Amino acid sequence: MNRTTADAPSAVAEVTDSAQRALADLDPENTGIRELDYDATVPRGLVHRKAVSEVFVTDSRQTGENTFDVAAQLPRGHVMLETPTYDLPLILEACRQTGVLISHRHLDVPMDRAFIMHRMSLHIGDLDGLRQGAEPARLMVATEADLYRNQAGRLRGYDFRGTVLLNGTEVAQATGALIFLSRQAYQALRTKGRESLDWSAAAAPRAIPAQPSVVGRRDPRNVVITDPVQRGDESWRATVVPDHSHPHLFDHPLDHLPGNLLIEAARQVAVAGVARSEGLDPVTLVPVSVEASFSSFCENDLPSTLEADITPFRSDERFGPVVGVDVRVNQQGTTNSSFRIEVAQWV
Repeated sequence: MNRTTADAPSAVAEVTDSAQRALADLDPENTGIRELDYDATVPRGLVHRKAVSEVFVTDSRQTGENTFDVAAQLPRGHVMLETPTYDLPLILEACRQTGVLISHRHLDVPMDRAFIMHRMSLHIGDLDGLRQGAEPARLMVATEADLYRNQAGRLRGYDFRGTVLLNGTEVAQATGALIFLSRQAYQALRTKGRESLDWSAAAAPRAIPAQPSVVGRRDPRNVVITDPVQRGDESWRATVVPDHSHPHLFDHPLDHLPGNLLIEAARQVAVAGVARSEGLDPVTLVPVSVEASFSSFCENDLPSTLEADITPFRSDERFGPVVGVDVRVNQQGTTNSSFRIEVAQWV
């Protein structure tokens, strides 16, 4: 199995008293189906967040041997939310929190384990269903997990598939693959990876972020790449510009670039590249699917470059013309993660 980049939360979850109480109060034998609660979020430690305001998940229930429903409330005033439609980062974050909560609450994964995401995908099926309403949206992810264990029977990780419903309407399908490591194993993995890199070069200067309008953003805080440069007829290149003070992308200090930052960087170079290649307004370009694969850690203290190749448009009966963009994130000539993003023009 390939080494992978850690997901957006810190590799070792913060253990809070409230999170431990929530685990202790849970009856692991109770698999009865009940109504999901949207009144309050779960303890932040159960979804690997530092800020309470960054917790979306409110409740969960086990519906079968390896099936679970997870509830979340999506805010209407989030820093990443710039349009009247719930955007890719919020849906992906709700799905990430779903996987983490299931692991701790229902699969008894210890709170001190490192969570590493191998793969993640989101395929949107209903853009109209993602429009904001008069109240914060009620999201529910119906999840099925395929567990894998070591020879001793200890859970090593799982693949999951989820159906995402917003206010009762199915809007997307999500998948992911998680593995769990002890603190000692995680540190050994990180040390080995960093020792294999060349640290003799001088530190790279901080790059200048692109203008928000270039990448389909409005808030300069949410721009995470440089202005893309064309490298051939349908290829573009940019540099990742991480802002370690960003309240969502860096909710707490990390020893690597988080997965949600890299997905946002891939989305931005895809939108900018398609807009410039086709003469379109970046604001009208909406990602309708993302498939992310993480093969190694992306270091905080090395420059990261993005290479994007645009494929021909295809016709989609739901969204009209859709174009795929293949994006790679590279450090020192090695690809750390790769993405397939499909973009549609939707107003």
